[in-house]
Amino acid sequence: MRGKRVAPCSGQAGTAQDVSFANATNTRNITGKRSKRHSSGTAYCISPSAGRAFCIVVSGRDPWALEQLRKAGAEGCTPIHNPAPRWAAYVHDLRALGVEIETITEPHEGEFPGTHARYVLRSGVSLGWKGGAA
Repeated sequence: MRGKRVAPCSGQAGTAQDVSFANATNTRNITGKRSKRHSSGTAYCISPSAGRAFCIVVSGRDPWALEQLRKAGAEGCTPIHNPAPRWAAYVHDLRALGVEIETITEPHEGEFPGTHARYVLRSGVSLGWKGGAA
């Protein structure tokens, strides 16, 4: 998983709880410190169809995929019209963070007929921390 889920959204800096790490006392972090290049990401607030809004931080190609889904709206994205090497992986990562994304299977013709996926964002998504806190 490339991003961190931070819950719940708040309007105050430093009050969100990072749920990607163990909360147990005396638990050692066995992974080494990542370089600065890997420790940053893009913050989004997610409003699911049911439940409370929360914020996530995504990095790598996941923010690109989330932006493509936001821009596409109800029409959704397909790997045919929005080429990327690993759409299914980006969607998997975002779903693991709690973003609701529907997969619609569609047939296609051509030299290699078959089916492809259309991904449609079902959660409300806004860029940045709710309340403007960073």
